[in-house]
Amino acid sequence: MTEPGDELQIEKKIVLVTDICSSSEIMEDLLRTGNIAIWVDLLINYKKHLAEASKTLNFKLYKFTGDGWILLFDPEYNGTEILKFLTELSKKFETDFKNLIYRHLENPPEISGLTFGMDFGSLVFIEMMEMDEYVGRAINIASRLQGAIADTDILTGYRVMISNSLFQSMDKELDSFHPELVKRKLKNIVRGGEFQCYRLSISEIPFKIIEAIYGTENNAVDVTRELTSQIKGDNIDTLVVNQLLGGDPDPGVVKTLKVQYMRNGKVFKRKVQEGARIQLP
Repeated sequence: MTEPGDELQIEKKIVLVTDICSSSEIMEDLLRTGNIAIWVDLLINYKKHLAEASKTLNFKLYKFTGDGWILLFDPEYNGTEILKFLTELSKKFETDFKNLIYRHLENPPEISGLTFGMDFGSLVFIEMMEMDEYVGRAINIASRLQGAIADTDILTGYRVMISNSLFQSMDKELDSFHPELVKRKLKNIVRGGEFQCYRLSISEIPFKIIEAIYGTENNAVDVTRELTSQIKGDNIDTLVVNQLLGGDPDPGVVKTLKVQYMRNGKVFKRKVQEGARIQLP
């Protein structure tokens, strides 16, 4: 057990935080119908799978957070191997969720699956009450990055958020995961500012909105997030109206929605006037 005044034990680690999407919503649904035991069984089986994987992939299954886990990898660990592991883990979870949980839900969530946040750095190891504990900024950042993943990120295949510093140390290894530079506000990390990071895809992206601009030549706004939120079943079928696109950027003037999107790896462009129907892809 670590005692006050003991020499600090510092370990450099890649920190991976995983979370189950819509977990609170799912648990409340199962509690109402008396099926919460199957959720517990899913979590237990999931932990067993992680424990077995940790033996072959050589990572530490550090801590359960209530709806996910914190995993620790050595800093020299190959980035591609981690992302491949996360891809396989996500597929397994989604299969188990569909087979064991989904049919018992009264109101299934629109978003399900796993999300991940990653960073690396020095952690202080402490043994308290016969438990291994770690303290360090990398854990905080990885947790905040995971929490910064929005529903629209998941809809377009992005389920991993990784710090810029970690990405730069691995960037040549991660090109196949469609890295995209983004900025997110992270609570208690960057005071009043935005944290630069990368989001990576560990799922297929048959259809994705790259950019959507709505307005006139005099006044136009970026509505990529708003249009992405209209994706249902890998498609968009909706009217181009101010209410769905965040407001009216140029009142009294007919506006145009200009969309750049990707379908099966190829990039396309589309223009649709205000009031018309847009169907993508």
